[in-house]
Amino acid sequence: MHLVLDITASAEFWRRIYPGNRAPKATFAAPPEACATTLEEIIPLIPPWMTDEFLQPIGGRVHVLSLGSTTLRGSKSHAVHIWSGAVPEGSFYFLKDNVCVLAPSFMFLMAATLLSDVQLIAFGCELCGLYGFDESDKRGFRKRTVPLLTVEHLQRYLSGAKGCRGYRKAIAALPHVVDNSASPMETFDAMALCLPYRLGGYGLEKPLMNCEVPLSSRAARIAKRRKCYLDMGYTEKGLDVEHQGKLDHSSLEDLASDRARVNALKEMGYEVIELTKDQVDDLYAFEFIVQRIAGILGKRIRKENLGATAARLSFRRDVTAWNHSSGRLRLPL
Repeated sequence: MHLVLDITASAEFWRRIYPGNRAPKATFAAPPEACATTLEEIIPLIPPWMTDEFLQPIGGRVHVLSLGSTTLRGSKSHAVHIWSGAVPEGSFYFLKDNVCVLAPSFMFLMAATLLSDVQLIAFGCELCGLYGFDESDKRGFRKRTVPLLTVEHLQRYLSGAKGCRGYRKAIAALPHVVDNSASPMETFDAMALCLPYRLGGYGLEKPLMNCEVPLSSRAARIAKRRKCYLDMGYTEKGLDVEHQGKLDHSSLEDLASDRARVNALKEMGYEVIELTKDQVDDLYAFEFIVQRIAGILGKRIRKENLGATAARLSFRRDVTAWNHSSGRLRLPL
């Protein structure tokens, strides 16, 4: 008998419990044969980290997954969710004492049945990124030094998911997911720049997120470091697009470090374009910057693809709602 946490509880585990300095090892397993679904079966298996505080964001109940059964009922203390149909190999991550959570890759596949196209892409960027939503953090997210997934890993997993629920939508979203985004706003910026027009973006090429750039000796003296990282780097074009978060860049020390880094990149011939939340929130101010970026990349955006198109407004609405909800995933009961 296994306690299998559903996508809502599994997402909270990966975001708030699992260490931020390592990726899951290759211990993903085949689906368990028996899933605890009654309160009597569940209570002895509840892990110590599943406190009232952990459960509060997901409604205060223990949410579990059952594979294939359609006659199960929950209670005031627990909810049972059903996944019918095929489950790809490698969809579960086993913890000790017969508790397992959904693998991040399986969460992406399952989320395809729950989220809009752009929210699914945003979720993929989080899973492949250097952050996880966490309302207890003053920024609203917890930083990671190692992502849970990579786009390459997700692609391998989905190659074994043909015929599964959510497969087509997940495969369609995958090319728009980026590795190594470091915050929800970096994800928003990258999606806004790079999604196709039909999804509300501007169709620019994908940047390298938080990529490492070695500094020349002169630039290293300016920055007082040997290397730096670009928020959204187009290294072949000598362009760095930076999102200036208020909490990460608020102290005098942080501001001085940022300025030294920008000056070092300029010494190496980089164009550095800085974005603030106010600029991103103002569609027309943002588009002025987008067109500047497009010019550097050698791309022209036609007039009919600018402005408050229906797709663009939908994109902004969906991703803003996703961020404001701290990436809540909800399964119908």
